[in-house]
Amino acid sequence: MKKISILIILCGFLFADSLNYYFFTIKEDYKEYLSGSIIDRDYSRFGEINGIGIKYTKNYYYSEIYLKVESSYGQSTYDGAYQDGTPITFHQNNVQIYNLNAGIYSRPYLLELGYRFWNRGNSNEEGDYNEQYYWPYFAIGMKYIFNFVNSSIKYYFKYNYAFSPKLKIYLGNNPIINLGTTSGLETQISFDKKLSYDYKVGIFYRYTYWHINRSETVNLYDNGKTYQMFEPESETRNQYLGIYLEKSF
Repeated sequence: MKKISILIILCGFLFADSLNYYFFTIKEDYKEYLSGSIIDRDYSRFGEINGIGIKYTKNYYYSEIYLKVESSYGQSTYDGAYQDGTPITFHQNNVQIYNLNAGIYSRPYLLELGYRFWNRGNSNEEGDYNEQYYWPYFAIGMKYIFNFVNSSIKYYFKYNYAFSPKLKIYLGNNPIINLGTTSGLETQISFDKKLSYDYKVGIFYRYTYWHINRSETVNLYDNGKTYQMFEPESETRNQYLGIYLEKSF
């Protein structure tokens, strides 16, 4: 991920029509369901998971080609229960969310290929372990820009569909689970103001939603015992607040 970010920066200085550098914080809300009831939840407040992003944009005739890399890190709170049903709540560290997007915007349509990675994090509790969710995805949507004298408002929404979504469990034989059908929605609104001919500063709010259907069942081998595991149905609703600086060339 670091190498990709460096490559985008270098390409940007050589070929970009604009570079957008931004900082953001995430309010996470993840829930798992079984038979329609919530069985566990991960969540965070703004300020607990923070990240940075870079967006490279190149104008091509009446369209824009862009690459975007985001990296965030922090902590979350887990609410759930042990196998015997005893409720537990603890803090999870090393939460990581990465997003990589390559797309084209031809007013008003958006077309993207993306990749999402989420390390759910773990606590210091005995028996806790890391889980990593990851998948490539396809996105289609629409974007609108409203220009004023020295400012603008941008709004987009898109539908995301994942290909071959997976979950790796870091316990025992470290099984990889093929997740069920995974899809989602994303929308963002931003406001920017010109500082000069070359620079803009802005703020944005983003909402992302992912729905994961129940997975297949796999065998987990740990300490000479075999367990059957599956990933239940889940929903993720994450909110982003951010600030950015855009440089035009």
